[in-house]
Formats: sequence, structure tokens, C-alpha cells
Amino acid sequence: MKNILVVDNDPIMLHTFVGLLKSQGSFLRVLSAINVQTALEILAEEEVHILITGMHMSEMDAFELMSLLRVKYPHTRVIVMTNNASSMFRAKIKQLASVIHFDQALDISMLTKRIFTELQIDYGGQVRGITLSSFLQMLELEGRSCTLQITAKGKTGTIYMVDGKPAAAKMGLLTGKPAAQHILTWENVLIDIDYAPREAPREINTSLMNMLLESGRMVDEKQSERPNQRKHNRYDCLVGVDYDISDWTYQCYMRDISEGGAYIETEQSIKVGQRLTMSLTSPVLERTCAIKGTVVRRDPKGIGVRFENLTLQQKQVIRCLTETRCSPTAGPSEKPVDLDEDLS
Repeated sequence: MKNILVVDNDPIMLHTFVGLLKSQGSFLRVLSAINVQTALEILAEEEVHILITGMHMSEMDAFELMSLLRVKYPHTRVIVMTNNASSMFRAKIKQLASVIHFDQALDISMLTKRIFTELQIDYGGQVRGITLSSFLQMLELEGRSCTLQITAKGKTGTIYMVDGKPAAAKMGLLTGKPAAQHILTWENVLIDIDYAPREAPREINTSLMNMLLESGRMVDEKQSERPNQRKHNRYDCLVGVDYDISDWTYQCYMRDISEGGAYIETEQSIKVGQRLTMSLTSPVLERTCAIKGTVVRRDPKGIGVRFENLTLQQKQVIRCLTETRCSPTAGPSEKPVDLDEDLS
């Protein structure tokens, strides 16, 4: 991943802008700073590839930050976004070779394209709703070379394809074939594609078909060894929901649900053990209900929530959702989730 740092004095604009950038692809790791001092602290600890500022920063603060970067972090590219900047500020910007000026830039897609270009990422978009095995077979058929960033409920891995064949892979501390095999067992993946040529050492010498067969056996063995103790069947879905914490309402996406709990994608910093109230709506029943729950798991992409004491009406809404908007998960169900266990 490439680190992007957004610096802005307006906390609402900062939060909104960071969220928009995060939605543009998994190749970007977006950091934020509310002022120059916080930005410098992050720069001292993290390698920042691109810094974005200027939206609500004063011209003096923005130029001070750019001047400091030129001296201490000359390899960090800077994107300055302004609205009706003064002629003096424009002239100063043009003197800095590492600075890119976006004047009245409102198109997030154009900004993202420039970011990917500066990072030498030939972004091919995101793919969701297709299995990773099917997608890899399509790449093999076309003989494509690319880098795939694969995410699934908080897990992230990378597979390098060369001429349609898997050449290398990374997942946490795993590399090569073990990493690729582990990634191939994931369900409901989100795939980000980079078509820019990359030099990847040949770590995998097994054919794609053999790897798919082996990963299939791994899934079967894992499921056969796992006792079917979960009280409720789990269903995969993509449903927009909101939840309330301390009189604040947040929007999110629910990725799976059962009568025991749900997994939702959210960027909010929610701690394990925190209680919230989710709002679920069934268009078929024309009914909305509020369900209280406790966060039992936190990962970079979202949270696992365990429901509390469902009423008959709440169960009816959940069952209607599972019948109309969801699909059953493959294989045996998992055991009930405790506070220390994984809801997904």
C-alpha cells in the first residue's frame, strides 16, 4: 500500500475527504492530520508518498508545510487544492517542483487518477461479486500481467500475476505459494487491480489449476474438522444500514447477518465491547426495527456485532432480509461467537 496524508483544519471536511479517498481503492492507505504539527509527527513515523493539503488551510500554513517538506522530505509529492488562491500564492507554488496544484478541484475521480499516476499505479478498478478463482482463470485465459490486492473482511493479501500465471504472493508474514493458497480460501473478496508492470520474484511454480484444487481441499478439510455448533445460520449480503452510538448516527454496509449477529463495514473507530443500536429495514414487510448489539470484533475494515435479546418482530425482519437480500454461506456454520471470537 501507498501512504496518502491529508492535512486540513476543518475536521468535518477532513473526515469526509479521507472517506472519499479510502473508497477509491485498497492500494491507498489514507492518513489524516488536523494541523501542520500533527502532519509533521506522522511524517516522522510513516513514509508518506503523497501529501494533500490546502482545502481549508490558510495560504501561510500551507506554504509553511510545503517548505518544510521540501527540506526534510524531498521525495514526498504534494497536492495543493485551492479555491480562489491569491496570485502570490500561485506564483510560490509554481516555484516548487514537487507540488501539484489543483485549482477548484471538485472531481474526486480526477484527483484519484492523478494520485495513481504519481504512484505509478495503472489502476484497473475494483471487482466484487465474482470468486477469486474465477477471476484468476480469466486472467490466465487472457495471459494478463498485473498485481491484485485482495481484501475480505479485514484481511488483505497480494497476488502477482505474470503472463496469466501466479508468480508471487504476500499475506501477512506468508509469502509465495502458502500465501496464495491462504488467499484462495477467502470468500466474498474485493479485488483491486494494478496493470502496471512490476518486478516480482518467481516464488510460485505450481500451475493455477493445481493451486485451485489444493485450496479447495483446504476449505473442505477445515470445514469437516470444524463442529457445526453455531446456533444460527449465517448469510452473506450487501445491505446499507445505519447505527447509533452516543446520539450520533453513522452509515455503513452490512456484509453478513444471522439471528446471532452481523458484520458491518465501517471506518469509525469503535472499540470491542462498545454497545450500539442498528436500524434494519425490510422493504417486503415494510417494517423497520432497531436492534441493540455489542461489538465483539474489530478489524481494519469493520466490526462484528452480537445482537442482544431479539424480539419476534426483530427476528421476522432479519429472516425476511436473509430470504430476499442474502445468500447462505458455503459449508457448515461456525460455533457461537464469544467476545474473543471472530464473528465473520
